[in-house]
This record gives sequence, C-alpha cells and structure tokens, in this order.
Amino acid sequence: MDESRRGATYLVAVTLVRSRDLDAMRSVMRGLVKRGQRRIHFNDEGDRQRKEVLAHICALGVRSHVWTCKHNNDAVARSACLFDMIPRLVELDVSRLVLESCQHQDAADRRVLASGIRKFGGTFTYEHLRPVEDPLLWISDAIAWSYGAGGEWRRRTVDLIEEVSAAESP
Repeated sequence: MDESRRGATYLVAVTLVRSRDLDAMRSVMRGLVKRGQRRIHFNDEGDRQRKEVLAHICALGVRSHVWTCKHNNDAVARSACLFDMIPRLVELDVSRLVLESCQHQDAADRRVLASGIRKFGGTFTYEHLRPVEDPLLWISDAIAWSYGAGGEWRRRTVDLIEEVSAAESP
C-alpha cells in the first residue's frame, strides 16, 4: 500500500500479489531502477521512465484497489482510507498487508488497522516497510500517482485498477 496527494484528494492504492509471485515481481521491479537510484518514486521520475514502469507493471498482471478521501489533513485522510479498506481486504482474503512507512504515521496506522480488524473480523497481518525494503511498494506508488494525475496517466492504469472507492472522512 502506498499513497499520493492531489490537491484536496488523498489517494491510497493497494496492489494484490499472490504469494507465489512475490519474488519474480520484486525482481522485475528492481530491474527497472536506473543507475544512481535506490528505488522508483513516481513523483521523481520523468515521463519516459513512468511509461516504461507502467508498461512493466501491466505485464505483471497485478490488480489494484484505490481509495480516495477528500481532506486536507493527510493523517485524517490516511486513517479514513485504511479503515474503509479493511472490510474489502477481509472479503478478498488478504493474508498480509505491507504499507509504506510514514514514520510519523505508523503508530496511528497500527491503531486504525487493529481497530478495523477487530470490528470486521480480519486475520491478515500488516507491517510497515520503507520503499527500499520492498520494491512491490513501488507498484502501488505508481498506480496511486497515475490515477491521481488523471488524463493519459489514469488511462494507463485502467487495466490495473479493479475498483475505486471513496472513503468518508470523519
């Protein structure tokens, strides 16, 4: 899971990956890192690199879900998206959720997830990792950024996004 911000809209993308595909997909994503880079971060990439990365992601056959929340406070919007996604993750029988660490927000994420899992009966585990620790986080980063950018970039993600949901802010 990773997030993006476009004006007053906060976006969260969750990308579903089967356990048996984890290593191969990580290898593909690592292969896209250019010399001098430690990771892919869509906000910092040029359009040519963005197009190349999205083409590779499309070839991986992943499916993502996007949650949006209109709120100017990132912490409030992130918590709303997290809580709103839990029933869907339970329904999809997700076994593990990896979130990009936002160190100042990680403790709040854990509280929201624990509360939601208690409420909705989920059994999945979750952990925060830095983007350099798991290249699969770059997929959600690319999808959240592209969907939020709209236009051509959103069209490039149409085959990757299974659903988009609007989370209600408190």
